[in-house]
Amino acid sequence: MNFDITQVPFSCRGSYLALSQNEGEFGGRTAEPGLYLRTVRGAAKDPFLARLTPLCGGRPAAFAPQADPACLHLAADGADIDIAFADAATLLLRGRGAAAGLCLDFLSAGRPYTMLEPLPAAEGVYYASCYVSRTRLVLRAQRGRVCIDQAWNVSSADHARLTVEADGGEFLLAVGEIRGDGAGRGPWDFDAARARMQRSFEDFCRAMPQVPAPLAAPARLAAYVNWSSLVDASGFLKRETMYMSKNWMCNVYSWDHCFNAIALAQRDPALAWDQFMVLFDHQSAAGRLLDSVNDSEVVDNFCKPPIHGWALHKMRERMTLTRPMQAEAYDKLARWTLWWLNCRDRDGDGLCEYTHGNDSGWDNATAFAPAPPVTLPDLAAFLVVQMDELADFAGGLGRCAAADFWRQRAQQMLEAMLAKLFDVGGRPFGLQAATGARIDCQSLILCLPIVLADRLPDPARRTLIQMLEGETFRTAHGFATEAPESPLYEDDGYWRGPIWAPATMLLLDGLWRCGERDFVRDMARRFAQLVAQSGCAENFDARTGAGLRDRAYTWTASAMLTMAEEYLR
Repeated sequence: MNFDITQVPFSCRGSYLALSQNEGEFGGRTAEPGLYLRTVRGAAKDPFLARLTPLCGGRPAAFAPQADPACLHLAADGADIDIAFADAATLLLRGRGAAAGLCLDFLSAGRPYTMLEPLPAAEGVYYASCYVSRTRLVLRAQRGRVCIDQAWNVSSADHARLTVEADGGEFLLAVGEIRGDGAGRGPWDFDAARARMQRSFEDFCRAMPQVPAPLAAPARLAAYVNWSSLVDASGFLKRETMYMSKNWMCNVYSWDHCFNAIALAQRDPALAWDQFMVLFDHQSAAGRLLDSVNDSEVVDNFCKPPIHGWALHKMRERMTLTRPMQAEAYDKLARWTLWWLNCRDRDGDGLCEYTHGNDSGWDNATAFAPAPPVTLPDLAAFLVVQMDELADFAGGLGRCAAADFWRQRAQQMLEAMLAKLFDVGGRPFGLQAATGARIDCQSLILCLPIVLADRLPDPARRTLIQMLEGETFRTAHGFATEAPESPLYEDDGYWRGPIWAPATMLLLDGLWRCGERDFVRDMARRFAQLVAQSGCAENFDARTGAGLRDRAYTWTASAMLTMAEEYLR
């Protein structure tokens, strides 16, 4: 399997290093086109560490990159360069050919305290300090001739370049990330390292959901996106954690992680549990979950929707939770739910409110065009599902009074939702909480209460099914998040048009539980074909199917794999 490193980074499980071919713009940043070594650590003010230029006879050589999960091959005129991970912290760069060489430009211009430090007592060993990127590297030449070109200016280098050239037809340079006092010292065997990474990837593939044979190619790409997006526990991350991407969405957000946990639950339950619990490691005393976390930063300006009860139910269909796991899940999920009930029903009407579109996960959806707070039926539906799940957990743990409490609160919220957020024909709408004004929009978010399935009365259930199976939101590629005929629809409008994996998976789960099996299979097939056509993009143009924004997004990979296994096998 090969992939395009202009869209999908070359990395490995556990690593905070990645390589990408930049064509001029990367995540909103402008940089000279070329192959870049990057960091995905959250403290970096700039993720670019060095630009890598293959050389032939000491001159820059045009090259064609070819990437597979274990090796990045750069075929240059008169030289071949291969790059592989020896371990999560160490890259090996091997050049073959009498004239083969490689220049690492550490991008010091305008970046303070960037420099190369040679160690005379250890020939062939250099340190690179990339202060703006909050990264230190050690470079060791196991084979080959190394020289540095550095122009010092008071406290930093105006330029800092390291060049390695073949000696006896080959060079081997190890680039290691230093955390603490050191990095691996070798010796290294390039072929053994590449084989080790290939085995790691193949083992991970077998832990992913199994899909029909025609989807084997996009499934392997999806598995690579997930495998390579894992980072080791570090800093604020107390567990091995699957980032949303190693492009520029280098965080884990407090609803994205649920889809990755579900995908892992059946065949790697321990890793699935870590993905589910990683945000709960930062749960506040009051029960609130923060917005996102990475190794260096927590963001709690917003939260995300309470889909965790729904996700835990999906996980329990695929894995067995021990009694201590059940107790931990119950306690954390109960606190999360009580935070919503106690802190986000500010008008006391029995329904909770979003204080911003970001809290819903649908950041700029048209339902949030009026000034927040906004009361929407999806939030009530998620909380009903979550309280039903808590009732089941409490019953299983012998907490009968708690089980009764959650059943009663779930029923009360369901009744309030139906009375205040559905009209007599069963059509959903929202409310501006401050004024009570009705919000009628053409956003797909209003259809999310279908997750309640048979908990909905017939009129509401039939109306939602008709809205989803009709022409309002359905395109040739899937569900548009804003009706394409809406005046507010945008092809690349984030939550105002494009197709998203989480919305698709939530809706299809509800429709499946409503018995709409043929329709669900058709829409799951469309989404799988979308990934086959456009990769694991953050979202997709609803009219053309083109991939948009970050092109290596894990919840897209996880949702496609899960739906393909559940509905298409």
